[in-house]
Amino acid sequence: MKTTEHKPGRIFQAQFDPGDDFFEELNRFVREKNIRAGSVFLLGAFTKIDAISGFKSMSGYDVDRRSFGDWRELVALGNISWPDKPPAALGEGVEWSGPQPYVHIHMALSGGPGKNEEVLVGHLSGGILKGGMVVQIFEHI
Repeated sequence: MKTTEHKPGRIFQAQFDPGDDFFEELNRFVREKNIRAGSVFLLGAFTKIDAISGFKSMSGYDVDRRSFGDWRELVALGNISWPDKPPAALGEGVEWSGPQPYVHIHMALSGGPGKNEEVLVGHLSGGILKGGMVVQIFEHI
């Protein structure tokens, strides 16, 4: 096991607006505030959302990429890092120019309207917000 000691840094609460592109706005904020490591917590709803789920099987990783155009609610948490290379979760062919913010978010996503039984867990890979969303960011220094 490898460990790294961090201390609490700044705490941010970001209010997103309906129609915002979630990762575009969040990555801009992380760059602007130079948040090099942190935890992210969010609750909210999206009108469009992209998700990745999958598992490791005997033949490697089985990845399922999905996009939804109906509104969905989620609860999620993740972390902020600045990797040198694009993380594998982004897939192949991603342009990456040295260290840059990567916000890795695990989520539980509701089914669409009237589809409560269709819950999905996985990674948030993109989305457009339905309503105002509050995201809390806890910086680690």
